Amino acid sequence: MRPLLAQTQLFSSLSDEELLQVEAVGKQRQVAKGSVLFYENDPVECMYVLLEGRLKLYSSNDSGREFVYHVADPGISFGELALFCDERRSICAEAESDCVVMCIYKADFMNLLVSNPELKDQMLIGAMTVINSLAAMVRDFALKDVYGRVRVLFERLAQPTEDGLLIDEQMSQQDIADRVGASREMIAKIMRELVAGGYVETGRKRLLLLKKLPEQF
Repeated sequence: MRPLLAQTQLFSSLSDEELLQVEAVGKQRQVAKGSVLFYENDPVECMYVLLEGRLKLYSSNDSGREFVYHVADPGISFGELALFCDERRSICAEAESDCVVMCIYKADFMNLLVSNPELKDQMLIGAMTVINSLAAMVRDFALKDVYGRVRVLFERLAQPTEDGLLIDEQMSQQDIADRVGASREMIAKIMRELVAGGYVETGRKRLLLLKKLPEQF
């Protein structure tokens, strides 16, 4: 667990001995695929580090429509800022695969801050990263149409391979819609046009970008 904690931004400045302190107070928890780790408006009792699996962080409305802020991979910490506010959860977290998380409860986390004050600097960096990400998200919603938001999402997720830019992540049309704030029908139309234009290849539970996506469609 310690090597993964060392890669987590929040704990990246800690020594091996200090990481042992984090391990000592952390409680591991299994979260089955499809299970919700916490709901919006739940009381905040602890922060989390994702050790294994993938977690979806999202909001939803009364009709069940979702907007996905982020899909977290191992090494991501979340919830630490909320421990200072005594507020309720502002988002939901659901396991997209079987997950293992480490929980650090408020009293233990506050003790870690006392003994390792440099954690506050990392929390500030993390907060700025979240703010910048949300600002970019608001900008995209205000200035880009649905296709523009899909293009930004694909280009952010794609990794270079010999065959082209690969999105090696299982995403249904509804998953894409939830991440760009659109209807599944609109995403289906965009995907048909991208495939017909030779921009995207789908299949085998992946997306392959064959050439640079157009600025507008």
